[in-house]
Amino acid sequence: MPKFEAIRLSLSVPTIGNLAKDRKDREPKLSRQEFLLEAFSRRIDFFYAGSLYHYVPGPKETQIVSIISGFIGKSVSETVASGPDELFAQTRTKRYKASFISVDIAPDKQIILFEKRSDVGNSRNILDQLFAQFIRERRSLSWHVDLEFMSRAVDFWKLAKKHEGNITEISFEFLPPNGLKAEMALDKLKQVDRVAKQTTNAEISEYSLKNKAGQLRPQGRFISDAIDYIEKGGGKATMKNGRHTIYSSHDERVIIPSPETLMPRQAEPTKIMGIADWLWKKLNG
Repeated sequence: MPKFEAIRLSLSVPTIGNLAKDRKDREPKLSRQEFLLEAFSRRIDFFYAGSLYHYVPGPKETQIVSIISGFIGKSVSETVASGPDELFAQTRTKRYKASFISVDIAPDKQIILFEKRSDVGNSRNILDQLFAQFIRERRSLSWHVDLEFMSRAVDFWKLAKKHEGNITEISFEFLPPNGLKAEMALDKLKQVDRVAKQTTNAEISEYSLKNKAGQLRPQGRFISDAIDYIEKGGGKATMKNGRHTIYSSHDERVIIPSPETLMPRQAEPTKIMGIADWLWKKLNG
């Protein structure tokens, strides 16, 4: 059964690199939505892990409002037997492995649903290289793109209760808010965080809460809002007992199983629109 991972896109003003020098915090000319529209409306060829990958958007008529769907794949060479006229001699042939993806570029969404396939590769790493190539080809100031898996907060709270009295550390890594709503309990931290990043040229910030005796209590509005923010793909969270990891948001990813009968294996426009509509309804509950 096909399975899809949900990945949040966080776009921020670049702070590192030649194109960002002396910019005085000016933003790229394109809005975040326009930037993503340009990226996912064209073919992009790029390298990852020594292989040439290709992103190809679906037919234009398959775009549904802010949702763009397409395919990311790579070629695979294998040795097969030729026909009887060649006495079944071994020969090299090339075929392709591809994942279906669907992207919602709306300002309050900016999420990618990526078909998880071991024969295609790690979804987040592949997208990292896709954006790197796209930005190189643009040759103008572009948004800095961070990607993070969406996770399930319910597992955090279950494990926090189970390991009560044995929690020594809870750490958070926050990405820029982008389309995500930063909750009230995070406001003051966000203000400090913004000043710290501007002063130090940092792109990502990390915060840790520690109690060596194991009496750390994961409760209160700040923890609740932070976990909710990270659940939506705004960063990652880790909970530990000493060196032992009790919870990692990376290991608790949102996975959406899909019936094989819905998959557009022949790139049929009607099936592309059908599976995209089905997946987004599933994600949005």
